[in-house]
Amino acid sequence: MRTIQALVVMALWSALFVAIMHFGGFSEHYRNILWALGGAILLIIMLIGNFWIFFAIAKEEPWRWDKSGDSSGDS
Repeated sequence: MRTIQALVVMALWSALFVAIMHFGGFSEHYRNILWALGGAILLIIMLIGNFWIFFAIAKEEPWRWDKSGDSSGDS
């Protein structure tokens, strides 16, 4: 359940950055080197933020072993 919560928060975080870039006019100035570098920096911040959000909220849940199944390896 924590994984789903993390994914929802990550989607909101990403939507915030998309809105900032859209209303900031990045799509209109993509040929200008400074605007392109600024957009790249914002995308890197968004990506690092998404990783941080996922690991902070989901913690160890995505890597827990499912103990309800049979561990003998028989199919």
